[in-house]
Amino acid sequence: MKPFSPISHGYWRLMDWNLSPQDIASLVQASLDLGIYTLDHADIYGDYRCEAAFGQGFGVLAPSVRQKVQLVSKCGIKLLTASAPERRIKHYDYSYAHIVQSVENSLQRLGAEKLDVLLLHRPSPLLQPEEVARAFSDLQASGKVLNFGVSNFTPSQFDALQSACEQPLVTNQVQISPLHVDYLFDGGQDHALLHDYAPMAWSPLGGGRLFAPKSERDHAVADLFKQLSEVHHLPIDTLAYAWTRKLPSNPTVVVGSGKRERLEAAVRALDFDFPLEDWYAVLQASRGHGIA
Repeated sequence: MKPFSPISHGYWRLMDWNLSPQDIASLVQASLDLGIYTLDHADIYGDYRCEAAFGQGFGVLAPSVRQKVQLVSKCGIKLLTASAPERRIKHYDYSYAHIVQSVENSLQRLGAEKLDVLLLHRPSPLLQPEEVARAFSDLQASGKVLNFGVSNFTPSQFDALQSACEQPLVTNQVQISPLHVDYLFDGGQDHALLHDYAPMAWSPLGGGRLFAPKSERDHAVADLFKQLSEVHHLPIDTLAYAWTRKLPSNPTVVVGSGKRERLEAAVRALDFDFPLEDWYAVLQASRGHGIA
């Protein structure tokens, strides 16, 4: 598989950006110009509306441009939504039929012939690995999905699914940020290194809490980043992305902004090697204690 771009562009909040199809096409072109070609989606984003809105802009682009992007999408969560009034509760569905139909729906909405990567959005206690594997094999054989992975899975959940799949699972999209460091200590990073895959880091700014801290710990980390921003003459978001990018598992950082200048700030992180002691100072502020 072609590696993910070091920075991925996430479209979770697309409906909040108030962009026309031409605006979306221009944003995709701008991201490509910056070296960002991995575009992250999910069937449920925007109450099932984001993929369709993106597809309208995607259709404006020339075929030669469209071929340069790497489309990632997810399935498995069923929301309570007006479009499915028969649902009584939000739940997961990893049946063969739902996975295959979800891909068909995503491709139609995106206006694409294939997904480069399909992820299972959240682990389910009812997931049947053999049934998922059958869906993966048929989707790959049809050319509708090239590669497969997971999102928010533990290492053991990843391995249980991998044991049934003939295709290698190519990533685990997990929460990683200076405000969420569980991945470094729960075996997630060790698993990625052992199996040689790059994770996708979602919510790399802590859900915006680096700019609007809510807890004492948030304030400690945010205050430290303000100091580091003054020392290194870089914006806080650039530094936060660089902090995550220093990890040896080589995460691709999912940036969810509709503004070109924020994508530019993210790309600047690729040229900044976070100083070792500064990196550990952030970790200490995040955990509330130093290393042993």
